[in-house]
Amino acid sequence: MPSCMFLQVMRDAPDIYKTYFDADTVKDATFWPKTVLQSVFLPLRQDNMGNYPGYDALKDRLVRAPILRALVDARAPDEVRNWIEEQTTNWDFDRVITSHFASPIQASPADVRAAFDYLFEDDVSKLDSSLSCRDWELLDSINQFVAQTNAGAPAVFDFTRGCNNK
Repeated sequence: MPSCMFLQVMRDAPDIYKTYFDADTVKDATFWPKTVLQSVFLPLRQDNMGNYPGYDALKDRLVRAPILRALVDARAPDEVRNWIEEQTTNWDFDRVITSHFASPIQASPADVRAAFDYLFEDDVSKLDSSLSCRDWELLDSINQFVAQTNAGAPAVFDFTRGCNNK
């Protein structure tokens, strides 16, 4: 299974960041949430408590990388759905290697399939609604730019399915 398909966000920054950033930077409570959100193209939106809701929605979970959900899945949902179905039906595995963040991670075919539920589940009320619809705005604007400039295939799937309006 290609490693770029999904990610699992650790609660804290891995030690390897200490090889590039000074200890105070890595210890800063905003360092890791900002790093995660910027790497997956979600906004650095903070709530009134100073937390990053987008980061909270991703941490400690196996999820499809939001940028891939928006830019790939929105254009080829049937192909991605078929590929995930094939991988999670025909292969028995207990861990995966991701492109970013922690690897390898414990994950079964059912876990991987659940990370792509938005492509399989018809009932929107059953979808994970951890991410706010506002968190998809940057990626939506990139999709709009692609459409307006004919820079790529048109989006044919609503990648924001299941987002919450909080």
